[in-house]
Amino acid sequence: MTDTGAGRTVRVFHRDWEMECCGTPFSVGDEVAWPLVFESVAEADVAVWADCLDERGLLRTVTLHGGAADKRSGASRIAGRVRSIQVVVVGYRGADPVPGERWLRPVERCPKWFADPVGEDGGGAGTGTGTDLAAGKGGARRERRGRRRVECGVLVEVDVAGAERGA
Repeated sequence: MTDTGAGRTVRVFHRDWEMECCGTPFSVGDEVAWPLVFESVAEADVAVWADCLDERGLLRTVTLHGGAADKRSGASRIAGRVRSIQVVVVGYRGADPVPGERWLRPVERCPKWFADPVGEDGGGAGTGTGTDLAAGKGGARRERRGRRRVECGVLVEVDVAGAERGA
């Protein structure tokens, strides 16, 4: 969370499957209001997600699925204006995420559909291209056997209109 001239900015994670199932794409500058849940992050990934965690070390996550969002334990709401959107790309080895492998690609509009795997140019399904994600650590351009990069959602900065309820 950071302070802005308009109030404060809160980062939230919007999972790919939540958008693909029940979400409506949004753009920078749009007003949004979402139910949130707070999720723990694996210890190996705390440093990767540090810029997204609340003061308790929990990840603020948008939850829309099945209309049950407000009934889930720990649910609160966030409302405000979208300041930025970044597609989150995570490295996988087989079916498991690779600890510490996360890349962000700025976009003006949240995609409805996400790429699995991400193309060589770092672009996904309808999101355009951005930072060269194919370079990976140390600049190596080749994919290693059994490894892939997957768009797993978006990281959204929201100028909060009032305090988060229940946070």
